[in-house]
Amino acid sequence: METDPRRAAHNDEIVETELTRHWLDDGERLLLGCPPVRAHVGALVGGRRHVPYAPARDLPAVRGDRPRWPLPVENLPAEDWTDDPTLGYWATADHADRIALRIADHLAASHGEARVVVTDRRIAVVYPTAVLAGAASGEVVDAPVFTTFEERDVEHLTALDAPFLGHSIPPRPVIAFHFTDGSQLYTRDVHAVLKVRRARDRAHAHR
Repeated sequence: METDPRRAAHNDEIVETELTRHWLDDGERLLLGCPPVRAHVGALVGGRRHVPYAPARDLPAVRGDRPRWPLPVENLPAEDWTDDPTLGYWATADHADRIALRIADHLAASHGEARVVVTDRRIAVVYPTAVLAGAASGEVVDAPVFTTFEERDVEHLTALDAPFLGHSIPPRPVIAFHFTDGSQLYTRDVHAVLKVRRARDRAHAHR
């Protein structure tokens, strides 16, 4: 995962440019484009801890071998997940079919390639099409740059926050997504506060 602020800022510019150019619909405004986080997902589902989290359903296959990332610390309390650098995401829900867990499924199974995107119209999980195992090799005319999954109306997102979590000094910044079904998804991001503030400003600018 990206921890250097300058490199993270450069990656943010790339993510925003590519999504704006290749993914947004006409007239749609990007609020937040998360970079891919190459780390494990943790989850608390119905009060039960799953670390690393492994989806129970079939998901898009990604090219290449599964990354050999270090495993998370065993028995680390759920509230301290940000103190384990092998965890890039955390999801909480009362049931596996909640929105945060369905998004987390892709984040856990995509080898770090999937990312979360929020616009003034929708929230979705986005993959670069080229990383999907079913994508044609080589350059294909009119092939989409990105492929979308778990797309929902943005009204399913009730709040977007940037809390500091964990007992490390300093605590770790994360982006927190809160959904209408009561589930939450958290993603590490060194510029979480800036990105959430920018997303809110963009959302309010055209109201």
